[in-house]
Amino acid sequence: MRRALLGAAAVRAALAILAIPLAPFLYREHVAVLVLLRPTKEVLLFAGFAAQNRDVSLPVVVVAALPILLAGVWQFFALGREFSSELGRSDLPGIAGRLLPRGRIRRLQDALQHQGEKVVFLGRLAAMPSSLIAAAAGASKFNVRRYLLVDLAGALVSLVLMLGLGWFLDEAYEDAGPWLTGLGVAAIVAVAVVIGRTLTRTEAKRPAKRAAASRR
Repeated sequence: MRRALLGAAAVRAALAILAIPLAPFLYREHVAVLVLLRPTKEVLLFAGFAAQNRDVSLPVVVVAALPILLAGVWQFFALGREFSSELGRSDLPGIAGRLLPRGRIRRLQDALQHQGEKVVFLGRLAAMPSSLIAAAAGASKFNVRRYLLVDLAGALVSLVLMLGLGWFLDEAYEDAGPWLTGLGVAAIVAVAVVIGRTLTRTEAKRPAKRAAASRR
């Protein structure tokens, strides 16, 4: 089971990396393929832009995004559960350590402990890796059904939001030109960063609290 999960996660990571050099060749006539390989927020934003411009069908984009957007993230939840005991003791060796960096997962576990389902849901909207949030939830023995439902809701909201914003950014581009569109993209990125920092703010506070307690 561990080998199968690690292999699937490695393939997912490889596809995401492969999409970067292929993007200049895919973004005009093969947007759905780009989404299939790398359904990140910025790619979905562009896909919404392309859909409004009729370069790609919106239903096709949705179908292309779902496999990695959902199953590709959920497999990290399974990985977190499989390696939960090892993550509690030390860094993982080899490819497991690259896919599941213990330090980042432990910090996300702290955030999950303090804010629970809020991190799972809003993490889909934030500038932070949903795969590591999933791994942290799995390592924390988060209830499987509750995690899947909350993450599904967050993923679908993120999908609709990014495609919708991309759609309206294309209209803004036609009506007001590239400057307003650029400001819109910058605003979306800023909101995602703020959400991510808000969710993980407990990471910075927790060591400070421990230090204060030790001085007492």
